[in-house]
Amino acid sequence: MNELLRGLDPEQREAVMCPPTATVVHAGAGSGKTRVLTHRIAYRVATDTARPENILAITFTREAAGEMRRRLGALGVGHRGGSGPTVGTFHAVALALLRQRLTDVSQPIPNIVHNRTALATSAAGSHRLASKPRDILMEIDWAYARMIPHTDYAAAVKRLQRTPPAPAGEVAEIFKQYEALKKKRQVVDLDDLLARVVADMNTDSVYAEAVRWRFKHVFVDEAQDMNPLQYALFDAIRGGRPDVFVVGDPLQAIYGWNGADRMLFDNLPNTISQVTVLQLPNNYRSSPHIVNAARHTALQTGEPVHIKAVREDGPPVRVARFHDAEDEAEGIAKLLWQYAPSAGANPWQSCAVLVRTNVQIAAISKALAAAGIPIGSTRQSAEMTAAIGMAAQCTSRNSLATWAADTLSDSEDEAERVVADMVRQFVHLDQPGIIDGRAFNAWVVANAVHNTPKNGVDLLTFHAAKGREWDCVVVAGAETGLLPHGSASTNDQRKEEIRLAYVAFTRAAQQLFITYADKRNNRNAGKSPLLDGMPLSANTEANQQLSRFAARPSNQPNLLDDLTTWRRHTGRATNQEPFQVCTDEVLAQLVASQPASVDDLAVIFGPLTAKRVAPALLAIIDKHRAA
Repeated sequence: MNELLRGLDPEQREAVMCPPTATVVHAGAGSGKTRVLTHRIAYRVATDTARPENILAITFTREAAGEMRRRLGALGVGHRGGSGPTVGTFHAVALALLRQRLTDVSQPIPNIVHNRTALATSAAGSHRLASKPRDILMEIDWAYARMIPHTDYAAAVKRLQRTPPAPAGEVAEIFKQYEALKKKRQVVDLDDLLARVVADMNTDSVYAEAVRWRFKHVFVDEAQDMNPLQYALFDAIRGGRPDVFVVGDPLQAIYGWNGADRMLFDNLPNTISQVTVLQLPNNYRSSPHIVNAARHTALQTGEPVHIKAVREDGPPVRVARFHDAEDEAEGIAKLLWQYAPSAGANPWQSCAVLVRTNVQIAAISKALAAAGIPIGSTRQSAEMTAAIGMAAQCTSRNSLATWAADTLSDSEDEAERVVADMVRQFVHLDQPGIIDGRAFNAWVVANAVHNTPKNGVDLLTFHAAKGREWDCVVVAGAETGLLPHGSASTNDQRKEEIRLAYVAFTRAAQQLFITYADKRNNRNAGKSPLLDGMPLSANTEANQQLSRFAARPSNQPNLLDDLTTWRRHTGRATNQEPFQVCTDEVLAQLVASQPASVDDLAVIFGPLTAKRVAPALLAIIDKHRAA
């Protein structure tokens, strides 16, 4: 038990050890919420107040679910003899429940539509939105999330002050045709799965009690992003019981445009009786400079901001001004070359460039490629989508497995090989029901499975960066018209834009650079008003000369920076906060004494720890000694 609680700060410990009743945790950015959530689950199991097989933990992304499973396994709460916690996204949980229910009654599993874009285009017919299927799907998804049928769409848009891409009545008609085409082609959307499970639980009390008997203890992560449909599933599974543990951060609520309603989280103390509300204010991720910049931004919502910097200081936040978008993109490439961490074999994977819109990606991607900087994550490629479509055509488990084996043996197409490896993972899962290409496609869609390159600079939108962190982050396009975005016309929308900037800034651990252009797309832009008054150290706002950024040549990295990076990476690998790996004082000792042997390290760490950390630390120190 002591090992389970070791290293938790007082607020984290209180959240982990509180009584097994309804608990709502406000977890600020970088506060260790995943650590708290997994340790809470492990604590409940260790104290015999919950059995692993009766635990349901809901997350919002497949990556988050995978990380939670990994951490629970490390804490000894993995699957043992076929039993263990159920961890997944809302969609994955709904799909699993529906598969089990339909298998039990010998009914076919619904066919999830693979090409929604084509379906939306067909539904639009000759309407001008036929050329903009993404706009159609955005409206349909918003309506699904809000549980609004096509018959009520126009009225809801007016009531909620939403701006549709075409007159609301016309969008409603396309929505109607989309639903008709789904019925005709016998396919369903992901949100149909949630709606089906909610409806079944609301109309079949025996089924509802069976689900609730299985999931006696419910945990929800990132709850500020719940939409009404997801909340309905959570509420149906909860069934009025108090054994829930819900974690969220109102300052990171950024999906209102897609139907999320942060008030569902804010109002939990009023909708669930006798709730304990706790705060996790300590930010262990970002340096004080970054936390102060993020706090300055968040305060512009007019709401309380509970976030405190507790780690060592780092470089000041720096703001760079450029003439236009092309100049900015080239400047970002130069900036990354100057400031990318140099320790390790893959120096770029600790860096990210974050943008407000996808439109910004092309110019920056081109500039990074021209500068010889590899790019990691962007978004799932067309090649991946095509390969998934090929696998989806397999009509049996055997043909699916054969396709994967043949592809891995013969294909030179990287996307096909990635999907084939995903197929191999899928066919080995212990799942009820038919295992074929259609089921694989449903699994891919429900779990948002995709391959993420790991050795390049991540180039992502603010939304896609949610939940992730990097040592060095460049926030690009922080300017009028982009941040806040020009489409934000209501007060709520403007507040969401501010929260989005807060999310972007708090992705950075050690170094944060903010860039903007005076002109973009031949229009005047200029510095975002969100940056006005931001606390910056003297001389940190650069003009167009990148030399003003340069604190040192890129081939002469600071030893303390490299040791800090090592500490951070070690903490991630061992599920510890950086300060638990070693303190700032220990880092200072390493810089001052520059140990040359295991015996030298033992003076600082002790003999056992010295042997464990020697290979990495001595290599870093030797490199600097040679320089």
